[in-house]
Amino acid sequence: MEQDHGSDAHHDGQDGRWLFVRSEVDRQLEVFARRRRRDKRKAFGLQTATVTLSATVTVLLGLRTSDAARTWLLNIALVLGAAITVLAAMEAFFSHRRMWVLRTVTVRRLESLSRQVAFHMADAGTARADAAALSACLAELDAIIADDVKAWQHLHEAPPEAASRRPYDAPEPTAPAVPEEQAGIE
Repeated sequence: MEQDHGSDAHHDGQDGRWLFVRSEVDRQLEVFARRRRRDKRKAFGLQTATVTLSATVTVLLGLRTSDAARTWLLNIALVLGAAITVLAAMEAFFSHRRMWVLRTVTVRRLESLSRQVAFHMADAGTARADAAALSACLAELDAIIADDVKAWQHLHEAPPEAASRRPYDAPEPTAPAVPEEQAGIE
């Protein structure tokens, strides 16, 4: 019984391309997950510092002490108030909270794509179906990255009030087309 080595070579080429897409999706997922954690940590740190310093200023201004101690407390409150202003400016400039939300959307879309790639890799469908699904997955990866870049630009180019209304401009994730025979539809 003879084997068709041409179709085996084509199938091996498809496997190699699927492995490339899988590794690229995993790499991007790792990069964006790391960025998401960093932005979350910075957003939390800035918010916590701002609230803590504000509460401290309130307490310092409300303390009933002698006139000499009161002068010191007022000076400390003044310095802390200035620090609060600097922290608030940092948050407005760097937009860590909005970046955290944006990165969360990107990570979720990459996770979805990762599941789709794993599904297609597990299915040994026809060469035509594999090629179409492969192209769709690669196009979705490119779209996810492009949407993240576009949203990042939107956050950093728009006035702060516009950015706070809509922190990202990413469309709903789209699933690559799955041939009916692979999706179990008859």
